Amino acid sequence: MTKKHLDTIIHGDCFELMKKFSPDSIDLTVTSPPYDNLRVYNGYEFNFEGIVQQLYRITKPGGVVVWVI
Repeated sequence: MTKKHLDTIIHGDCFELMKKFSPDSIDLTVTSPPYDNLRVYNGYEFNFEGIVQQLYRITKPGGVVVWVI
């Protein structure tokens, strides 16, 4: 991603979008992912492990990931 995304909310499939970000490029991520056992999501399954791996890859050293439960 480029500077044009500074201070921008990006909406889409986070797993696919994060693949486009450079390593160590994000200062802050705020997320509230769905929890499979609490609601029905029309059979959609979430790749939590893949999402966490991408968050680790793109978050800058000293960056913050807020995971709302």
